[in-house]
Amino acid sequence: MGDERVRQGKEVLSGRAEEFLKAAEMTLNADCYHAAVLCAYAAMFWAAIAALEKIGIRQERWSHGGLKNAFRDELVRKRHIYPDRFVDWLSDAYDLRNDAHYQRVEISVKKARRAVGHAREFVNTITEARRK
Repeated sequence: MGDERVRQGKEVLSGRAEEFLKAAEMTLNADCYHAAVLCAYAAMFWAAIAALEKIGIRQERWSHGGLKNAFRDELVRKRHIYPDRFVDWLSDAYDLRNDAHYQRVEISVKKARRAVGHAREFVNTITEARRK
């Protein structure tokens, strides 16, 4: 029963990351750039959690900084599973998400496209690695 619950949990995490990625792409295509970067970050957030759980690191609640640090320390620096740029992308997406959500700034199409592209590569790479 416990193994089945863990397997289902991993599928939920991957599914959530993929759902937010799909939403990021749809909102980008609809010229909704603020929403696109919010969803792009959410996709990366859930993919990072899924990647950490694959190696046995699980928490009920993650802070944004704690997740970024665990991803960097465990998956990039210690195990060399993912490239350094993924940490930068996660940080950049978080900052852009904060701007989009909490600041009175306009998110350009260029920034939104970059964020969604990074999220796509981040989520797809993690999804593929989890299947191996």
